[in-house]
Amino acid sequence: MRAVFAIKAWAAVAPGLQNQAQWLQWAQAPACPVGVAEVDLAHVPPMSRRRLGLLAKMAVSVADAVLPSGQGVDVPMVWASRYGDAEKMIALLKSQAQQEPLSPTAFGLSVHNGVGAQYSILRGVRANAVCVASSYCAPEAGVVEAVSLLQEEGREVMLVCYDQPLASEYAAFHDEPVADYAWSLLLEPLRSGCEGFALQALDADSSFERDSSAAALPHGLDVLHFLLQAHRKNMVCSHAAGQWLWERVHA
Repeated sequence: MRAVFAIKAWAAVAPGLQNQAQWLQWAQAPACPVGVAEVDLAHVPPMSRRRLGLLAKMAVSVADAVLPSGQGVDVPMVWASRYGDAEKMIALLKSQAQQEPLSPTAFGLSVHNGVGAQYSILRGVRANAVCVASSYCAPEAGVVEAVSLLQEEGREVMLVCYDQPLASEYAAFHDEPVADYAWSLLLEPLRSGCEGFALQALDADSSFERDSSAAALPHGLDVLHFLLQAHRKNMVCSHAAGQWLWERVHA
C-alpha cells in the first residue's frame, strides 16, 4: 500500500514550542523539547477542562487549531499514540494496589481512546473516530488509517499524534528519546499539480537512497520534522518488521 495525501492544515505543541513560526524555526535545528508544555485552553469550559490531563490538553489544543470550534463535526478523526494517557492508568494501578475504591470516571478517561472520546463529546463530533496504537510507528499507523478513511468517507480527515514520557516507575521501557508533544494534520486528497506526501511499507532488507537524517527525537517528532522540511525528499524509518518510506511528492 502506498498512502498518498496532502496536508491542508497543521498545528503542534511541545515545551517551548507553541505556534507554527516557532516550529518552523525548530525544524532548522531540531532538538528534543525539555520541560512541561504550556497549553492554553481558556476556550474550553472549566468543567470539561478539569477532566483533561496534560496529554489530553495538548491533543485537544492542536485538534482545535486545525478544526476551530463549531467546525468539523462531520470530519473523520484518527487519534494515534504509543502510550496514550498512561499517567491516568498508572494512578489507577496504584489505587488498586492500595486497595482503594476505583473511580469509574477515572477508568473511562484512562483507556486508550479516552482522549479522542473526550474531544468528540466536547465538540459534538458525529463523524467516525478511530484510535490507533503502535509500539514505535504510531504516526505511520495513524496515516494509514487516516488515508483509508479519506478514500472511504470524505474530503478531509484529521490526524492527531500525541505522547508523553512514561512515569518514572516505567521509565526503563523507554527505547527512544521522550518528550511531551502533540501535533495534528488536516489531510485531504492530493490533487493534480499540487505538493503532497506518500507513505509506503518496505521490506526490512530493501535498500533505498536516504536523505539527510534528523536529530535524536521521539519518533513522532522525527516524522513532524520531516514534514516541516520543504527541501527534504524522503525519510526511511526502520522497525522490528521492516521499514517505512516517507516521501515528498508532486502529483
